[in-house]
Amino acid sequence: MNFTLKRGGLLLFIVCITMGIYAQKQVKIQYLDFNTTDIYKITMKDESTYMGNFVAKKDSTIIISTKSTTIELLTKDIASVKTISESSFVNGKYWFPNPHPSRYFFSPSAFNLKKGEGYYQNIYGTINSVTLGLSDHFTLGVGTELISLFSGNPVLILTPKVGGYNIAPKWKAGGGAILATGGSEFFGIGYGIVTQGREDRNITFGLGWAFSSEGTLATRPVVTVSGMSRFRKNIAFVTENWLIPADGYEPFISFGLRFFGENLAVDVALINSPVINSEIIPIGIPYIDFVYKF
Repeated sequence: MNFTLKRGGLLLFIVCITMGIYAQKQVKIQYLDFNTTDIYKITMKDESTYMGNFVAKKDSTIIISTKSTTIELLTKDIASVKTISESSFVNGKYWFPNPHPSRYFFSPSAFNLKKGEGYYQNIYGTINSVTLGLSDHFTLGVGTELISLFSGNPVLILTPKVGGYNIAPKWKAGGGAILATGGSEFFGIGYGIVTQGREDRNITFGLGWAFSSEGTLATRPVVTVSGMSRFRKNIAFVTENWLIPADGYEPFISFGLRFFGENLAVDVALINSPVINSEIIPIGIPYIDFVYKF
């Protein structure tokens, strides 16, 4: 079996896992337990949403109370039910959860996807990947780059990661690898990370060591410092910065804005370094990606 067929088999395996996880997420509404203290966000099949406290459940309906009225909803028309925490309200207004806290631009944070969650990411329109939460502490991402795929020598990218481990109040730890392979050779970076803060405002420190299938292992680590600060309901500032070991250390700095909805995120940023600044473009290379969470 050649490498391309193996690649197709792996991608098919990931698709099957995705479908299985999605099926597991479909919970029958009549089996959900409600209480009168939590705030619920209920999304209907027609994509309308309601937010309020549970009042009562009948055979085919549930009743919730909002700030202004009481609403009776048919359970057969409900698509999903989520519990909303008090911390989701900023100045009395609901801020939906950050849809993409587990990664900055390229590098990860120590926040993890929950079991059954996943996202699709497209970078520059050519690099495509799917990442799945196989448990609350383990995710697996697989992707490829379209130009190499169509040229007949595809590059496969794998991103296994463990994370979400609490090591102190507001501190989480994790680790994993970013792997790339083409043909019989592969190379990558194994890393460890710690993140301080919440999903909407945090900073992450990381160390990683490069290695390859030829048996080489970097003697000095890659150093990363990244951060995110959500300052509007739909906008966050994101920065990701690398120190790459060369003769000394070569800095790469990136910063930009993340625009997002409940299941979507778009990053628009600039990447810069001394070489980019002096030899390519002073303001830096534009960066853009798109993420859909499912």
